[in-house]
Amino acid sequence: MGGVFYAWLLLMVFFRFFVCVLLVVVLLVVRFVLRAVSGGGLPWFVGHECRAGFIGLVSRLDSGFGSVLHDGVEVGGRRRAVFSLKPLVFDSGYEVVFPGGSCSRFLVDGNVVFEPGARGSMSVVFLVGDSGVRFLQVLLSSVGELRFSVKGYEFVIERVGFELVDPASVVRSGELLDEVDIEFLTPTYFNPMQGDAKYKVLYPDTTLMLASLISTSHQLTNINYPKPEELAKYVYISGLDIKTPHIEKTEHETPTGFVGWAKLRIREEANEETRKTITGLLKLGEITNIGGNRSGGYGVIKIKKPTKTKTTNSE
Repeated sequence: MGGVFYAWLLLMVFFRFFVCVLLVVVLLVVRFVLRAVSGGGLPWFVGHECRAGFIGLVSRLDSGFGSVLHDGVEVGGRRRAVFSLKPLVFDSGYEVVFPGGSCSRFLVDGNVVFEPGARGSMSVVFLVGDSGVRFLQVLLSSVGELRFSVKGYEFVIERVGFELVDPASVVRSGELLDEVDIEFLTPTYFNPMQGDAKYKVLYPDTTLMLASLISTSHQLTNINYPKPEELAKYVYISGLDIKTPHIEKTEHETPTGFVGWAKLRIREEANEETRKTITGLLKLGEITNIGGNRSGGYGVIKIKKPTKTKTTNSE
């Protein structure tokens, strides 16, 4: 009976998502709840490994769609990733250890030692066209237990959750704030707007950060924005605590990124529309990730706002 209910529930989600796609561009956010089959150890950041595991899972069910996830699609003359990913984070049955028994303020410096049955989660956001619909079709066609491999360790997918997000509504939900704290939870980097793209920017440059957010939002919503450098005139970094971590070399050369915290201050001369635009873009970035290599788990951010919102004085 449970299997019938599960299939029915997925079918209802698929139907709702399909109808929404016909009416408005939406994002499908998929959250996987995972259980470790055995104990073991992993680096704290396993973005590349989670990407490989997710594509491997889909490829076993539909090799054609697996290739689309791996290669991306052409959008506006550029090849773009179909999805962004928030990599595995353990919730229970684990501990974080640091080399040599040392300690660090940055979790990315550590390794995760986990027990059999340890539980964690990861999520995927489908960004392009009907990719979310196709994923649901693939998932509905699957029979039996689904397993997910991360760096050779097997995880059983215990639950799958779905959320439909209207990106335009997220951007328009921006608030009147003077400042926000941005936590860069996984390695983050930005591509330069000019010059050799091989050289990545490994700090929270405000122009490049806004350029990344504007590009993502425009792709998803077709909303037009000022140029990134024009919007960046109204913000500055007033606090910073970041680190560029060591990441083991992979088969394909990839840049490291920074993690940590930055306080983004909005200048007094910014009007209400500008403030809402900046904070709305950051809210979207929490969902889609920010910067480069988002499908590899890079650029996961969390926004924290002050308790007091900006108010206007009146006589």
